[in-house]
Amino acid sequence: MESKTNYTLVGLTTIILLVGLLIAGLWLSAGFDSKKYHTYIVYMGENISGLNDESQVKFNGVKVGSITKIAIDKNNPQQVKVFLQIEDGTPITTSTQASLISQGITGNNYLGLMAITKTTEPLKALPGQKYPVITYKASFFNQLEHTIEDLSNSMKNLINKKNTENLSKAISNLATITDSFASHSKQIERILNTFPKLMTEMRESVTKFGDMSEDVSDASDRLSTTMVAGRNAIDKISQQAIPPAVTFLRRLDIIAANLEKLSIELRKNPSMVVRGSAPRKSGPGE
Repeated sequence: MESKTNYTLVGLTTIILLVGLLIAGLWLSAGFDSKKYHTYIVYMGENISGLNDESQVKFNGVKVGSITKIAIDKNNPQQVKVFLQIEDGTPITTSTQASLISQGITGNNYLGLMAITKTTEPLKALPGQKYPVITYKASFFNQLEHTIEDLSNSMKNLINKKNTENLSKAISNLATITDSFASHSKQIERILNTFPKLMTEMRESVTKFGDMSEDVSDASDRLSTTMVAGRNAIDKISQQAIPPAVTFLRRLDIIAANLEKLSIELRKNPSMVVRGSAPRKSGPGE
């Protein structure tokens, strides 16, 4: 009877230990995390090697969640659909962007989040969307790859047959010009030797031109002075000569009137030249 009781105690103890181990395992694996999370989606249009279902999600370098699922986008096979689990309270706004961040030689990548502006408007799911979609920005290496590809295409377009022919012609023309300079090197040397003399003569000409300009300016000043003096002389002549001339003209006018009167009387009585003018008749009562 006692042996049966011991076996029962041992069995109960074993069961309790197993249950305790199971609970401890669950606690260690899940941590009984009481945090609240929100689900977001990111559509990535590049190779996401280094990401997995447990990769971290960091906001400005601070861990705020993890990736829960990665799948090919059924509507666009060029994109990868990534599901994120983000802690409640993380400022995911309409300006938040996601990028693939490489951790160097370890090969482990994570998804980095950052806010482009200071807006505080929370990101919400649009009509027809189950979860809010965070905008994705191509990683540095992806941008570098596209830049190199664009540069390569530009170089291919530049180095085409037509441009190659034009470049060949330009080089040929340059060689011709070089040969021409070489064949006329002595003449060019003579021209270069006379250049200092030419510059000296030009400086002398400029100096002479400056002196001539000063002479012209002086002559202009003297002419202006002469014109002023002439104007003053004319004014004086006008003031002195015009009044006597006016008096003289008035006297001539009186003389002309008297001569005209005399002429009329001679026509009427020519004998007055011999007899003289008749005395004026006496009036009544004189």
